[in-house]
Amino acid sequence: MRRNPSVELLDSGLLSQDEIRSNLDDLWRINRYLGGVSGCLRLLARAFRRTGGRPLRVLEVGAGDGRVAGRVRQILRRRGIQVDFFTLDYRLKHLQLGRPGPEGIHPVVANALLLPFKEGSFDLVTCNLLLHHFSGNEAVGFLGALGSVARQAVLISDIKRHWFPYLLFRATPWLWRSDVSRRDGLASIRQAYIGPELKELASAAGFDDFEVHRMVPFRLGLILWRKQTAASTRVQGSNSKISGENS
Repeated sequence: MRRNPSVELLDSGLLSQDEIRSNLDDLWRINRYLGGVSGCLRLLARAFRRTGGRPLRVLEVGAGDGRVAGRVRQILRRRGIQVDFFTLDYRLKHLQLGRPGPEGIHPVVANALLLPFKEGSFDLVTCNLLLHHFSGNEAVGFLGALGSVARQAVLISDIKRHWFPYLLFRATPWLWRSDVSRRDGLASIRQAYIGPELKELASAAGFDDFEVHRMVPFRLGLILWRKQTAASTRVQGSNSKISGENS
């Protein structure tokens, strides 16, 4: 399947509040049950193994209504890991649907390409189902912008472009409550990246230390390391306690 960039309806700014709410509800279901939360936890586990730093300040870019960050923080707190999340989205409407948010979640409205933070403001920067919205030089600039505000690493989770999820998505329209979700979902798969393309983007953005991870189902994780670090402290509990979601 060749990559086919397009503008998704949620990015248009033309949707009603009800359409946005239904779409974000569908995205939450996808993230909760199809690898969004578990993928974020897996990438965080990898970062914890290498850096060992706690407590943490984490910026999530493209956070939508912030439910993924809220769930991840809740799970980590149960495991004795304190994380403050700053949830950034470019539309106030999206963030407002997640408020009032839980303690430790700080919403920010900003452009992902023009982040309003000083260099190294956060220990980690995370990004879920957003990279595929950018192409070419814009995608390279996006990765560079994320890296500039991260002290340790950037953790990216996204769908993998493949015929199987595309055909499955088309064959199960009844799973999605919103027509916007159905249309944007197919567009997302068509314009998503595959592993070698992620490596090319990382290199073009100036990262020479990065990892690409396969994640289930049909997801890819990209870790961009800002510098070589070694774990100085042991994260409480075993790594297996971090890398999966408990409902």
